[in-house]
Amino acid sequence: MKKLLFVITAVTFLYSCANDKKQEKEIVDAKSEIKIDSTLITDTSWGVIRTNNNFENLQQLFGDANVVDERICGPECVDSIDVTKIYKGTSKEITIYWDTEDYHKLINLIESVQENAPYHTAAGIKIGSTLKDLLIENGQPINFLGFGWDYGGAITNLNHGKLDDTYIKFRVDLKGESADNDLMGDIELNTAMPAVKKNIDNIVVSRLFLYFKD
Repeated sequence: MKKLLFVITAVTFLYSCANDKKQEKEIVDAKSEIKIDSTLITDTSWGVIRTNNNFENLQQLFGDANVVDERICGPECVDSIDVTKIYKGTSKEITIYWDTEDYHKLINLIESVQENAPYHTAAGIKIGSTLKDLLIENGQPINFLGFGWDYGGAITNLNHGKLDDTYIKFRVDLKGESADNDLMGDIELNTAMPAVKKNIDNIVVSRLFLYFKD
């Protein structure tokens, strides 16, 4: 009788352990099935790309054919820069800028410039969003450089607004054939200026950047 009781107890224990392991596996499987938004930009990620991804990681994530190195012009084409492009020539194209001392090992910056790019912030800011959208999200005036030259549309001051507290940065440009001489050239503009207010829906986000933390 004691022997039978021992066998029943042992079987019950083994079944309980197996059931616990099954539940643990189900939890792990459920976690692994959580989908990552490949178009969402956060302070620490660009879709599936994280701060610690190197060149080989990118090849694994996107496939060798979709990850290519390229030499491009730096500002005003004074220097050239070696970068990596993902999905080159498509609306999903992004450019990876590497740390100069850790090329292919440490990402400094990711950039998107394609007109129909799907990438967006949690607030829905993307390429094509208007300066008005940025202003609403920032909650404070925005200063930026005039258009029509290499640094045109670069944002120079967010005036301690909400967008000051993120590693996601933006650059703006005039949409279509819109032109206003008051907005052109090497000058600093501000969203409070009459000429900017007049064109605020014609000034749109033209570049998205993510600066990875040091």
